[in-house]
Amino acid sequence: MNSQFIKLYIEFEEQGLNPTEVSIMSHLYNYGELSLKNNWIKNGMVFVKYLRESLADQINVSKDTITRTVKSLEDKGWIIAKRQRNAATIYFLPQYEFNSSVRKTQIATPENANCNQNYTNLNKLHANTVNTGSAAKNESVVDKVKQWSQATQQKLGLTFSSIQAIQKFCNNNVEKCKHIVRLILNARNVVAKQNQIAKSEITQFESNLNIKNGLAKQLDHIFSYALNLPKSNYAGYVTNALKTYFTQSFGLETTQVVKPKMHQVKFNNGQKHIHEELPEWAKDDYVYVPDNNIDLEKKS
Repeated sequence: MNSQFIKLYIEFEEQGLNPTEVSIMSHLYNYGELSLKNNWIKNGMVFVKYLRESLADQINVSKDTITRTVKSLEDKGWIIAKRQRNAATIYFLPQYEFNSSVRKTQIATPENANCNQNYTNLNKLHANTVNTGSAAKNESVVDKVKQWSQATQQKLGLTFSSIQAIQKFCNNNVEKCKHIVRLILNARNVVAKQNQIAKSEITQFESNLNIKNGLAKQLDHIFSYALNLPKSNYAGYVTNALKTYFTQSFGLETTQVVKPKMHQVKFNNGQKHIHEELPEWAKDDYVYVPDNNIDLEKKS
């Protein structure tokens, strides 16, 4: 195993990925430099091509494990996998840093010869797949995600972190992303109208620092629970959770005053005035008198 691969492996391990995720990311990133040389870059993202079978063989796991792990990496925002029928999967690497010192080492070295030869063979087997109709469709999907992200950031003032949280939850499905944004806007508008602060600066994403600094973290928290809900139920949960969040972010009172429930009770058989006779020892003129009949030995 070459030193470049080991460096990548350690780097991903430190990011908290599990062993299978680390192995997949290390293999994909190991080809990143070669992708750069081949100008395999779309929408600012380096991409590589890999057959699921080849990846499974190199990592020594089943194809089903590769499928599950790739889905997990997509959910975490590490890759965008564009699957093609009867062709290698295209893996976009949105977090690949072109100038990272870890990845400055050239891959084409003698110790890497076999690895690079496998990559060359894979390219030959699936030559021109990037230019096929499926690839064009994949590029279109990536374009739509990027356009939606930029438009949402500019028009609404949502931070890049908030947009990333939405994309991650929606698995880069633009229509689902738009639906989530509508839920966010609806929750904000309901709270604003109820408190008569609609269209004020305090309700705007870009001017309210509480929202600007905290919405992304709150979305991650809400989405972590929403993922376990049925698709038909998550919208209501997300909306209600966001209403609570916006109420707090707008600086509005959220503490509810719980009034005790009362019911009628009749005292003293319904009489209006109740006269209570105090015992002798509780009266103001009471004077304590010791009892001389007490046995002194017992008293001691």
